[in-house]
Amino acid sequence: MLTSRKFAEKRDYIRMTMDCPVKYQSLNGEGKKEGTCLNLSAKGVLFRCNDQYPVGTMLRIDVSPRLSISPPFFALIKVLRVSSATESGYQIAGSIQEIH
Repeated sequence: MLTSRKFAEKRDYIRMTMDCPVKYQSLNGEGKKEGTCLNLSAKGVLFRCNDQYPVGTMLRIDVSPRLSISPPFFALIKVLRVSSATESGYQIAGSIQEIH
């Protein structure tokens, strides 16, 4: 029997709060750009950046945790949601399609 969670999270996978660099690149050949990874789960990622991408865009991401005990994370994601622009940029939520 699975134990019940003691918080209001309703997702299949728990999100890990992050605050670390992320490099991202669309598949159209543009150069790598930098942002900040905000959270990560087994199926998705949320990061802040200065660029806005249409829903459905495929991006390669490289997440570099600040602590050396955690290895870098390389994945292909599909943009699911983009927040409105703020002073700190856009927030992009993506679904992990492949892990490299």
